[in-house]
Amino acid sequence: MTERWRGCTLSVECTLGTIEGLVSSVDTSNQTLTLIEVVKNGAEYVTPEITINARDIRGIKILKAAEEKWKGAAVQQSKSSAFVAPESLTNKCRESPVKSDDALRKKSGEARKKVSTPKKNENRKWYMERDDECFNVPIDNSILENDFDFEKNLALFDKQAVFDEINAHTKGDSVRLVDCNRREQRYRCDENVLEGETFVSNQISVPCNVDRIFVTDTGLVIPSISKELKEKLLKVAEEFGLAVERRLEMVGRATTEMVLQLLGGSHRLSPQNSHQRPTVVILCGLHTQGAQGINCGRHLANHGVNVTVLVPPTSSKNECFSKELTLFALTNGKKTSSVLDMPSTVDIIIGALDGYERPPPSEHFWYSAAIQWALQCKAPVLCLDCPPEGSCLEPKWMLVSIMPFAFNDHCSLYLCDIGLPKEVFKRVGVNYTSPFGSKFIIPLYLKST
Repeated sequence: MTERWRGCTLSVECTLGTIEGLVSSVDTSNQTLTLIEVVKNGAEYVTPEITINARDIRGIKILKAAEEKWKGAAVQQSKSSAFVAPESLTNKCRESPVKSDDALRKKSGEARKKVSTPKKNENRKWYMERDDECFNVPIDNSILENDFDFEKNLALFDKQAVFDEINAHTKGDSVRLVDCNRREQRYRCDENVLEGETFVSNQISVPCNVDRIFVTDTGLVIPSISKELKEKLLKVAEEFGLAVERRLEMVGRATTEMVLQLLGGSHRLSPQNSHQRPTVVILCGLHTQGAQGINCGRHLANHGVNVTVLVPPTSSKNECFSKELTLFALTNGKKTSSVLDMPSTVDIIIGALDGYERPPPSEHFWYSAAIQWALQCKAPVLCLDCPPEGSCLEPKWMLVSIMPFAFNDHCSLYLCDIGLPKEVFKRVGVNYTSPFGSKFIIPLYLKST
């Protein structure tokens, strides 16, 4: 029975510590166990062989079964010991077959990791040879001392000769990529890359001369209207109950939404970013357009913007203007009549100086000073509801209501919805279908003829 243990790899817990080794012999008469290839407590033992007495053994674990070269059949993991020790050493030798299987799998896995495939060794050798050829070449000190002459070496390459050679070998009817790149046309974000006719829908017709035609992003046509037609539309709207105060609030609200986006939106205006509040200056005349600017200033101040309103020193006879100025005084915004009190740093200027009527002569000097300050400030200008002749400023954006005039200003034009019902357009002879869709502000582009 002792032959079945020869060749097994055991882990023996004894008085000397944990000893692992290969079973060389088992003496049942003397109750001893002899191991070779001994490892004690994880380190190689000083002697290649050790004999352990049964009474010194506390426990035994089978790490690996015997190989075929050892005499006897393969050792099967059983619950009994191969020899009888005092105090029933059999109980100490019992080991779970699952644990022995795990140990066998662990050992075999470690052995597989140490084995490298020939292909992997060949690849590693190739990489090492490549690195040696690239980095182990001796460097001449003269190369490091002299600067490389880029212009001289670039002159050695005759690009025109290379192009002539390519053209000589290229057939006349073939298309080369370099030619396509030379003929590349740059498109705007609102232009179609694919060729074809743009969808155009004429949903609006007006009973007046159309000097200019505008289109939206979706291809809807917006014709220009005259000043007289717009005044008729506003008069009919007021008869139906859409008073000037309601229209003024719509324009001010739309302007506020546009300015907030131009200032940076949520990235610039948030409760956590109160130390970088933007500054907006509003230039207001004593008319409805000026009241729209003050209304926008009140909304901007409520959203945390530093607002300064510049108004003429004389009192206004416009009731809407006076009411809006009273409401603006309830905010933390600043009102002034002198350009000397204007802030030094401005993000956006809102121009509400231009009305449908010319200012009185007594205010010409104040208007000239406000315009001169805006031109010297260099901040971008957004003009509100300008008259047909355009703005006295140099606007970057222009926001209009209802339908645009035939403006000559070269700026970005935007149209806002003030809520005029379709029946209002019908009463003055305008065939109208709303172009706004899901938005209240849409951009307009001059239609090319």
